Amino acid sequence: MKMFLILLFFITSMFAQILNGIVVSPSGSPIYKARVTSELETVLTKKNGTFKINAVSNKLSFRAKGYRRKSIKFKNNSSVILRKYTTKALYVSMGAIKNKKRLRQILNIATRTQINTLVVDVKIAKGYLTFKGNNKLAKAIGAYRCSAKVSPKKFVKFLKKYGVYLIARFSVFKDDLLARKKPSLAIRKNRKIFRDRDKLWWVNPYKSFVQNYNISLIKEIAKYGFDEIQLDYIRFPACNGLNYGHKNNQRERVKTLNKFLAKVKHTLIPYNIFLAINTFGAACWAKNDLGIGHNNKALKKHVDYISPMLYPSGFTYGIPGLRNPTKNTYKVVKNSLKSSMRKHGLKPKDFKPWLQAFDDYAFGRKRFGQRELNNQIRACEQLGTSGWLLWNASSNYSKYFPHYKKRKKRKKRRVRK
Repeated sequence: MKMFLILLFFITSMFAQILNGIVVSPSGSPIYKARVTSELETVLTKKNGTFKINAVSNKLSFRAKGYRRKSIKFKNNSSVILRKYTTKALYVSMGAIKNKKRLRQILNIATRTQINTLVVDVKIAKGYLTFKGNNKLAKAIGAYRCSAKVSPKKFVKFLKKYGVYLIARFSVFKDDLLARKKPSLAIRKNRKIFRDRDKLWWVNPYKSFVQNYNISLIKEIAKYGFDEIQLDYIRFPACNGLNYGHKNNQRERVKTLNKFLAKVKHTLIPYNIFLAINTFGAACWAKNDLGIGHNNKALKKHVDYISPMLYPSGFTYGIPGLRNPTKNTYKVVKNSLKSSMRKHGLKPKDFKPWLQAFDDYAFGRKRFGQRELNNQIRACEQLGTSGWLLWNASSNYSKYFPHYKKRKKRKKRRVRK
C-alpha cells in the first residue's frame, strides 16, 4: 500500500504545475498565514499575502482565522478575497435536532438576531452519533441507534439555506457506549471501571484503537459539509488515582493529546475544514495541564481555535481577585482570556470561548438573563476574539432573545376605488 501511494505521488507530480497568487481581505489587506491547499500540498501565505503551491488541477482551497473558508477554481497569478467572519453561535443538542419545534425556534433566532452560527452535536458523550453513517465499528456497537432519520448532507444543506456557519461538536474520549461494548478500552479505578459524576464511562486516550476509531468518525463527518469540527472531551477525566495501563503524568498526557490532534489535522487536510477544541476555563490561568492534558500553549499548535469554557458558574473557587464570578461576568471572561494570552502566547483571534446562557448553579442560584449574557459578549468583542459560543444544555435561548418571534402577518387593507 505504501509503495502504491509513493508511485501515485510521483505520477501526479509529473503533471503538476506551480500556481502563484495572493490572499487578501475585502479591504485589500494581505492575509498572513492563510492556509492554501491543493491535491499535492498545503502552504501558508507570507506576510504580504502571497503564496506558491504545486497543484495538478487549478482547484484550490483557502482558509484563515477570522475568515470564511473558500474553495475555487483558481486562475494563476490572481488574488483571492476571504470574507471576514466573527462567530456568534448557539449550541444545538442532539435532542433539539430531532425536535422540530425547538429547531424552528433556534432558526428563527438565527435569522432575526446577531446569531450567525450553530454548534451542532454530531457525537455525544454517551457515544451515540446524530446522523447515520457507514463506520463498521459504529454500526457494530450501535452508535447509530439514536440517529436522526434525515441525511446529514441534506441537513447541513438545509441549515445553510439560513446563511449560518456550521460547527460539528464531537465528543472524543468521553464515550460511554464504546467503553461498555469494549471494556478493555475503558479507564479503570481500583480495578473497577471508572464512572464520572454523570455515571458515564470513558475510553482510554492512550489506546491507539480509541484514537483511530474517533479519527475514522471525524473523517466521515468532515464529508457532510460543516465549516468547522470542534472536539469536546479532548482530555483525560478530572479524577485522581485512575489506571490507564500506561505511564501517566503531565508530559505523557499533553504529548498524547498533541499526537492525536496532529493526526486529526492531517486527516482533515483534503476537506479545508477548521479544527477547534474545547478546554477547561481554568486552563486559561494554569501553566500545568490541570491533570487532564489541557495546556493551551501546547495544544494550540495543531488547531485553529481554542474554546475555553468560561462559564462564571464553573469557576468553583473564583478567579484571582474575584471570589464570586457570577457577580463579575464581564471580568471573568476578559481576565481569563487575557491570562491565557499572557501565559500561553495566544492571540485574541485564537479564541472562540463558550459563554454561560443558563442560570447559575454554584453561587446562590442567580438567574442569568440578557444583562449577564451581554456582559460576557462585550468582553469577547472588546478583546477582538474570533467570536463566542452560547451554551445551554437544552438549547433553549428564548429568554436571551425575547424579540426574535416572528411578527404576525398584517391583514391586507382594502383599497377603495
